Parts: sequence; structure tokens; C-alpha cells
Amino acid sequence: MVQEHTDVLSFFTSHTANNENYSIEWGPAFWALRIKVEEERPNFSDETLYELWYNRSNGVASIKQGGMSLNEFNEAKEKLRALSRLIAKECTPANYQQVITQLKSLKEQKILKKVYWALCHRAFAVMYPEHISNIVNTGAFFRIYNYCNNRFDLGLSGQGEWFDLNLELKKALNQAIGSQIDAITLNMSLWHLYKHFILEKDDTVVVPDNTGEDDEQGSEPNDLQLPKNLILYGPPGTGKTYKTIDVAVRACEPQAYARLDGKEESERRRELKKIYNQLMNEKRIRFITFHQSFGYEEFIEGLRAETTDDGNVRYDVKPGIFKQICDDAAFGNAGIQQALDKALVLLQERLAEGESITLRTHNGNPFRVTYKSEAVFGIFPEQSKKEDLGQGYNAYLKDIRAWYQDNNAKVHNVSYIRGILAFLIRENHIPATPEKTTGAKRQNFVLIIDEINRGNISKIFGELITLIETSKRAGEAEELSVSLPYSATSFSVPNNLYLVGTMNTADRSLTALDTALRRRFEFVPMLPDTSLLAGTTIKGIQLERLLETLNARIQALYDYEHTLGHAFFMPVIQAKDDEDAAFDLLKRIMKNKILPLLEEYFYNDWQKIRLVLGDNQKQDESLQFVSSINSEGNFLRLFGADAAEDLQEAGMTYHLSHESKPVWNNPLAYRQIYDPKAIHQESEE
Repeated sequence: MVQEHTDVLSFFTSHTANNENYSIEWGPAFWALRIKVEEERPNFSDETLYELWYNRSNGVASIKQGGMSLNEFNEAKEKLRALSRLIAKECTPANYQQVITQLKSLKEQKILKKVYWALCHRAFAVMYPEHISNIVNTGAFFRIYNYCNNRFDLGLSGQGEWFDLNLELKKALNQAIGSQIDAITLNMSLWHLYKHFILEKDDTVVVPDNTGEDDEQGSEPNDLQLPKNLILYGPPGTGKTYKTIDVAVRACEPQAYARLDGKEESERRRELKKIYNQLMNEKRIRFITFHQSFGYEEFIEGLRAETTDDGNVRYDVKPGIFKQICDDAAFGNAGIQQALDKALVLLQERLAEGESITLRTHNGNPFRVTYKSEAVFGIFPEQSKKEDLGQGYNAYLKDIRAWYQDNNAKVHNVSYIRGILAFLIRENHIPATPEKTTGAKRQNFVLIIDEINRGNISKIFGELITLIETSKRAGEAEELSVSLPYSATSFSVPNNLYLVGTMNTADRSLTALDTALRRRFEFVPMLPDTSLLAGTTIKGIQLERLLETLNARIQALYDYEHTLGHAFFMPVIQAKDDEDAAFDLLKRIMKNKILPLLEEYFYNDWQKIRLVLGDNQKQDESLQFVSSINSEGNFLRLFGADAAEDLQEAGMTYHLSHESKPVWNNPLAYRQIYDPKAIHQESEE
């Protein structure tokens, strides 16, 4: 453990020394406020209260949006003074909980508009820097906590919430560092560590500019500001679909995602994929690919024909994937949803075998339930004014789900729906209502839309394009809903649903992305990252230089949106321990992926393809992938001397080397793409 502590000390010592400008920028303000608080406690002046609870950036942490208004601060000043005195009493979990309880009470009394978690965290950070970090956003703190635990093998428990984990982390770091770095400098270094070691590779999160910054939303912040509507865009092969796994897990389970920080990349990816698969099984993450024939009926809802037992055709309203996941997200808990769905399936299977059961309505009236179709139960009341019930009444499974979620939902035959639901709850031990589930928290859901720009957005989203805006989601201040055209039900998009799309910028078969969609999504570029190939050399071929050169030439001849992504060459890196196998992969990638893509980019303009591959600079024609052949003589014989001038350019033809030609097996041909003067090495001969 001594060695581990030495690693911690050396890391933070060098980290602090290398970031003097950062400390100079806002460190003095932190120190000044800390000294002022110490001099005044337990009584605090109006000026100090202003710095603690109102000032957007007080040198400790910045609160940009959602903080107190000046009027709110002034009206609540005495309450905040009492709260500050309470915080100054002691730095214990019990005192922290007491402060939070009082904040909640002030909100209930409408003295405060919100609980103001981040402001509370900032006040503790000012008074107890040796025990509490100034990372007021819990999502950011969880990632720092887990990064330090994994990076330095601190053996932290991972148990508890923001306050408990702060005490644990700072205690471990203080033991490792001792008195060689003061508490405030260490806290500043923790935030700098977060920005430059954790977030440098993460550009899908809205990252604050100042230390500990948080956008207060009136509830405990549990993750960073991941956009609700996000599109990852870039050239082919930049890992857009690969990245969606990362984004989806972070949106659904931010704390589980944070626990992966600091782990070795292969282990991190393995655990990330495991969490992703589990979330897919729970249907909290769903994946769909847009195409040009995809429409509103598949995405939102539409009529589907079904043949009944008597041979008639019935048209039922079927929800599409977007409406399904919206309904599940509004339900809020995938576990409870699955329990209800399982109970419905078991009842259907029981009734499909010919059995019928007799249940009772809330008023005690008996009715018989039978199987009618996958979506409908048949209802036959024992006491009915109708002499011939025929096919009976309908009890739709979707209505049972809707009533369980909301007892005010508009459903058909509500008395029978309630009777069936009461039976399912009783027989399958399902919670009477979702809200009464012990420990149940409203979960996040993610819909991944691959190739989002390949669909007709107006046709697919229809009138719902407005509802996906963050401010128009259900539960937000500007909530909107619409009546769906087929089912005539009210519909809104829940605020715990994330939409993540991918867009290939090189797809020239499409027009510009729908402007309405572009306004409602945040766009994150996924660009070729040649640094991922650095240090990998196969048969003398430097993959990083190879990709850099190809992309520089493509960008000069076409544009940046049609460059090549690093993902094309990742299989080569994975096989680099077996150099022969890695070279075989490189040959296949160049021949079967890169060249066909270049043909598409340049419309079979082989002269430009030769320029990209550097064949025009190769002195040895046997090393050229695309050979040029002067056919002027043949053209003259075919068309005569009078056409010579017009056919001068046409007289040059190009020939792609056959896959059996030696050029594909010669590493020098690949090296001369980026280094025309390269010669054979002894290892290649």
C-alpha cells in the first residue's frame, strides 16, 4: 500500500505543479472565502451569505442556471443564515441529512423554489474543504471518486451518497498525501483531474467551464448534462454506433457508468457491454435503423390487419417502437413493467388453452374472461341487459397497462379493466400501484436511432416533432401533448427518455437533414482519431501515418466529411500480436473496404483514386494499386488522327491490380502511400 500511496502523492504533486495558472485563476477567491467563513462562524454576515447561497461563481464552485434569484435570496436570507449555522455545527452525515430535510421543508413552504442541492454542497465544501470536495454535481463527483479508486487502488467501498463518498474519498487521499498538499489545492486538483483525465475523451456531455459547476434542476443531480436529444455524426468508420453503447449506458445508469472510470480499457468495455445487454433485455434501451420506406405507422402507431378465429379481418391500432418506449418510460420502472407484462402473458396462455375464469368488478358484479387475441381479452358479464352478447366486450391489454400506470387514463370498459388488474395484482404479487414499490426510482430509457438521416423525418415523426423538445416533454414547465390520429389518445413524450441518433456524413444519396429535426437535436462530431493507431506498425507499415495521409488527400480532393474513420483499422490493431494475420487483415480492409469506398466517393474517377493512394508518386509501377495505361495509340487507330486532340485525355486508362497480383502482398506498396521514398527493409525481403 505504501507504493500505491506514493503513486497518489507523485500524481497530485506533479498535477498541481503543472497547473499553476489554473490555481492562480480562482484559487485566491477560494482561500479568501474560506478565511472569511472561519472568522465569522457561527454567525454570518449578509455579504458572506451572498457568497455562499447566491453568487454564481464564488471561487469554490459555479452555479450557472437555476440558482436563486436575488429576490428569492433576499426574502429567504434569515432562513439561509440559520441553515448556514446548522452546516457550521459539524461535518457529519446526520447533520447533512438534517440540512437537506430543512431545505426540502423550505421548498414545501414555498420560501424556496427548489431544494438547491448544489448550493448546499457548495456551502459544505467552503466550510469543510479537508473533508468535502468542491465537486457539487453528484454525477461529476461519482466519476472522480471511481476514477481515483480504480486508478490508485484505494479500496473504497462505493457505498453511500454524495456526502458519505466525499468523506471516504478525502480521508483516503489525505492518508496517502499527508500534509504535502493542502486541502484546498487538492480540491482544485480533483476538478482539474476530472476535466483533463476523464472528460477529454468524452465530448457528448455538456461540460461546465468552471470548477464544480452544476445546473440546478430542483432535484438531486445524479448525472451530468447529457442532452435528451443527441446525434453523433461523422464520416464512416469513426465509431458512431460503437459510441452509442457508451452514451446509452450513461443515460440509463449514470452511477454504474461512473464506476467504470479509471479501469483498463478492455475491461471497461467488457463491463460496459454487459450493462448494455442487461438494459436491452429490460427494454430500457432499444435500437432501430431508419430507412427510406420507414414511416409513421411503424414508429408511432398505425392500423394492422388481423384475422379473427371466425375468419373475419379486424383492424387494430398497434403502437410503434417510439410509442412503446414512451409508454414504458412514462411508467418509469422497467422491473414493474416487466412483472405486469409477464402476468398478462401467463393469463393469456392460461385462457388460450380454452379455460375461462370468473372475476368480479369493483362493485362485486361477476364477469367471465376469455382469450380473444394477442391484444384483447373477451368479457362476458353474468348479469347483462343484453340477451345475446355475441363476441362479448373487449378488454385491451394496452388499457390494463395504461390504467395500472394512471388511474385517470381513458380506457374502454373500465370496470372490467379494474377487475382484471386487481386479479393480476393479487395472483402475481405485483405492487398495487407503481408508486408504492419500495425503493423504486424513476428510471431513464434510451431509443437509439441508427442512420437517422436515411429516414423521411416529416413522414416518420409527423406532428410529434415538437414533443421531443426538452422543454415540451411531460413533466416540464412547457409540457405539450397531442391526440394521436388512430387511437385518439392523448400522447406526450416523457422527460426520462433519451433519443440518440447516428448520422453518416458521407451518405451522398440523401438531402440535407430535416431542419426541424436539426433544431431539436444537439450534434456531436465523431471524427477520425488517428492517435488510436499510434505505435502500431505491421510489416513496417505505420498505421497512424497511413490513415493521416489518406485522409489529408481525401480532404484536399473532396472534403472532410468523406474521410476515413479509424474504426476500419481497429481489427488490425487487435490482431497485431500475430503480424502475418494482422497484415492479411490490412490487405482485406484496403481491398474490400477502403477501395470500394473511394470508388463511391470519387464516382470511379480512377485518376483521383490514384492520387489518394499515392500511386502517381511511385517510381516502381509494380507497387501501384491502380496502374495508368496510355492508350492513345489505340484510340488513334480506332477513331483517326482528326480526333487525337479531343481524345487526348481519354487516351489514358486505368487498371486496378487484380487481387492475385504481388502488389497486395507487398508491404512496401502500403508504406509508399505515405512515404514514396521508402525502400525494402531486410525484414520484408
